[in-house]
Amino acid sequence: MFWIRAFRFRIAWFIALLLVISFLYALRQYYLEQAADRAIEAWSWAVANRIIVVDPGHGGIDPGAVGPSGIKEKDITLMVGQKLGRILSGAGAAVILTREEDVDLSDPGPGTLLEKKRQDLARRVAYANQREADLFLSIHVNSFPSSRWWGAQTFYLRDSPTGKQLAQAIQEELIRVLGDNNRRKVKPEIYFIMQNTQMPAVIIEVGFISNPREEKLLMDPLYQEKIAQAIYAGVVQYYRQEFKARSEPPTRDT
Repeated sequence: MFWIRAFRFRIAWFIALLLVISFLYALRQYYLEQAADRAIEAWSWAVANRIIVVDPGHGGIDPGAVGPSGIKEKDITLMVGQKLGRILSGAGAAVILTREEDVDLSDPGPGTLLEKKRQDLARRVAYANQREADLFLSIHVNSFPSSRWWGAQTFYLRDSPTGKQLAQAIQEELIRVLGDNNRRKVKPEIYFIMQNTQMPAVIIEVGFISNPREEKLLMDPLYQEKIAQAIYAGVVQYYRQEFKARSEPPTRDT
């Protein structure tokens, strides 16, 4: 019957249209990704000779959060931190890792966990300040009682414009590179490390270890590499924005 053929034709036409739109959207996204990657590569010189502290959170007696499978935050942060350190070093930055193995920075011997944690944090800050670092990047993993939450998020010190700028640059690259529809935004906080470092400092929660799906991703070396690449790209973008802001001529009042 004619109306059945017409209906089928319209359905086929509609499906074809959707396929074309999907293809064009994917093509556009591909070229945008390529352009963004080229921009990062072109500006990679901006991190050369910068002193950048990479701080894998927790370690030693402090495991941090623990995922459903038993993986510990301290192990994930160390693996991501080491990868990030290698990428930054490859771009010419002078990288300081606050730890390179499963240790904390407190003195050996007796003491409560709280006392050792305070000493550990104070020493991480002291390393950065004594070496007059340019940036402090603290790597952590998020956790929540409910397993529904997911996504990386970057935190900065409240009332710190440079910290906010750095956090936004990193968060945008985490969303772009990981491509997981993450809608999390940067968030101001008051944490000991960010309060006491003498340089812009951010805490990057690279995902929720309490989410089984994200926990598996966080254990994947290739995904860890993507996280490290995203953070690196964010640092490059931060310096790119800083350079352009300094290069712009001042506006004149009329």
